[in-house]
Amino acid sequence: MKVFSEIQRDIFTDICPFDLTLKEKTGWINKKAGSDDLVLSCHLNSSPKRAEKGAMIFYYGGSQKSKEMAEKILDAYCRATGIKNTGVHPDTSSRFNRLGIVRDTRGWALLLELGSINNDLETVKKNGVKGILAGLRAILGKAEDLPFADVDRSHPYFSAADWAKKRGIATGYGDGKLGVDEPLTVGRFLAFLRKYDKVQ
Repeated sequence: MKVFSEIQRDIFTDICPFDLTLKEKTGWINKKAGSDDLVLSCHLNSSPKRAEKGAMIFYYGGSQKSKEMAEKILDAYCRATGIKNTGVHPDTSSRFNRLGIVRDTRGWALLLELGSINNDLETVKKNGVKGILAGLRAILGKAEDLPFADVDRSHPYFSAADWAKKRGIATGYGDGKLGVDEPLTVGRFLAFLRKYDKVQ
């Protein structure tokens, strides 16, 4: 799908196959995800209340960090799409009292309701990709015009980091940072050289 190819292009990620059961999805994710990875499950909200509108997000109930991540994603998503923000909710407040995709997967798992299928569908179709990308960037610390979260325009190595990112030489860590001020190991230097050789 075009939506997910754009997300994969802009933010390196894996997309779970759609035709799996919940148990199969959590198994698929757990084979790939580490404890610091972000898992975002996206849905359209369905309700018998035909006038219902808005996006919401479920986080791991009891975790303050999970709640803070959820707030950042939902706020950025709603600002980018124009869809009403109906708040963050612990997964324990769902009708099942827990959400398997949130509870049973490794990493930081969140469930984002993109909007109401009754009233927000066209807006999601039009602005959904932009909104999801904005949410992911907010949580990964990636501003639209910055190569890495820890390299702002005032950093002395900004132009070098931007050059390396655009050419695929430096991809950074999963949290959106390059580690630009970390000591350079021989191994990491050799990895950069190898990537540079491939793009020449």
